[in-house]
Amino acid sequence: MNESIRRALASPITIATYGVLVVPLAIGWFETALLTPLALPGYLIYVLGTAIGNAISPGLKLKFYWIPFLVGCYAIAVVVGTIYDVLRG
Repeated sequence: MNESIRRALASPITIATYGVLVVPLAIGWFETALLTPLALPGYLIYVLGTAIGNAISPGLKLKFYWIPFLVGCYAIAVVVGTIYDVLRG
């Protein structure tokens, strides 16, 4: 595997971005009292994905939207990691 692709997929900035998007929302999903404003970016992505999912397949339970949410957040994190790697040189 190419070194730049490996860095984009598993660089610290990619993992940190993924954590920022997923962890606060996941904690708030388990216990709503722990939901903080840090969950807002992940929540917006989740709501957008849910709206698209309802348009494509209405009647699907909300818990099934977590899978595309997690995959989409990882894709966003990889893009951020790639941009960071390119800017860093």
